[in-house]
Amino acid sequence: MTNGLEVLAQTVVSGNLLLVYGLGLYVLTRYTKNVREAAAAGITVFTGMLVGSVLLWLCAPIIPGSPVPKVGFYLLVGLVAGLVASGLLKQGYKAVDSAVVGLLLLLGSGGVTGVQNVWMALGAGLGFFLVLVVMASIRRRLELAPIPKPLRGLPIMLITTGLLAIALLGFRF
Repeated sequence: MTNGLEVLAQTVVSGNLLLVYGLGLYVLTRYTKNVREAAAAGITVFTGMLVGSVLLWLCAPIIPGSPVPKVGFYLLVGLVAGLVASGLLKQGYKAVDSAVVGLLLLLGSGGVTGVQNVWMALGAGLGFFLVLVVMASIRRRLELAPIPKPLRGLPIMLITTGLLAIALLGFRF
């Protein structure tokens, strides 16, 4: 995939971090009680992904060697995740989202370099944001639905998330 729009489309739909990889379930379960809260969390994680990918892109030449050495790469991801985490913590989030760290690890292990980092972060952040907003609206509708008592709340939300993930896996190419 050399085209940035192809990367963007693939990471939004068929490479969604939340639905396909299962990263960011904490945010899904905690911040989707209403659409406004979900949108704010999605924008914050989206910003964290963009900042993290740009920092990873800028700091990657510091580590010597053509293929990034594993130890140096993990130290770099830890450094970038720490910088992003400090920004997320200032905005009131209690934990670094696993989606941000997972995106950074996927970028490095997948050999994604250059401006492709930014395209993947844009797609991953946009996909994450869309899933949070969609799940918040579905969660509001599920509160009104006649659901058996043992499945109310988190269980039905996770079942719905799984069904949405299965639907998106049909778009893999």
